[in-house]
Amino acid sequence: GSVATITFNRPDQRNAISYEMWRNLVGILDDLEDDVAVRCVVFRGAGDEAFSAGADIKDFDEHRYDSASASRYAKAFESALDRVERLRCPTISAIQGFCVGGGLELAAATDIRIATKGSRFGVPVNRLGLTAGWDELRRMIAVAGLPAVKYLVLSGRIIDVGDAVRFGLVTSVVADEDFEAEVEKLASQIASGAPLAARDHKIMMRRLSVEPDTEKLSEEDFNLQFRVFDSADFREGGRAFKEKRRPEFRGE
Repeated sequence: GSVATITFNRPDQRNAISYEMWRNLVGILDDLEDDVAVRCVVFRGAGDEAFSAGADIKDFDEHRYDSASASRYAKAFESALDRVERLRCPTISAIQGFCVGGGLELAAATDIRIATKGSRFGVPVNRLGLTAGWDELRRMIAVAGLPAVKYLVLSGRIIDVGDAVRFGLVTSVVADEDFEAEVEKLASQIASGAPLAARDHKIMMRRLSVEPDTEKLSEEDFNLQFRVFDSADFREGGRAFKEKRRPEFRGE
């Protein structure tokens, strides 16, 4: 279908993500990137207790026990988050329950974050004696701002969904009984939109989040905003509007 769902399926471990899961996620996302029928990807955790408790600490003895092994682990972890962030189609984190550590960092790499009222968020790395990576911090700062990320990282506190909304970590809060319907509705709305425009909007917004000065854009980057005007989808959108019907976009 046009909406793909990736579920972290370890409910007994609050959907903690193992080293192998980080590595496998890259391949899964590569396949989705190549599947032009997929126009939206939803990330979620199994059950309603946790989106993800983050990296599986049980892995640390084997994969994250000193600086050299931590560097190797970070390559797998960052490759996965970078793939999430750069996926051509829009992404949604459907958050129920705990979303902490690497789980929150993954959610920050997605485009939209929907959460239930009982969800909880945090980056309690100070309790483990480890540092978050450069790009992990960059993504969270881009979403929530430097003061909020300082508060979360330096205190290690777990915050409720109200604070998460104020910090910008959560896009929308939904009652438990409406959660599934809202996630499905939003994903369907996104998937029914023009995929080429969504792709280019993501590229442009990511670029602006790093460098907001458009005067520094290369000519090629500047002209990115115009390339969809040569597409069949642009012509279909205009025809559908005039004919008062839903457009049928093909990604062409």
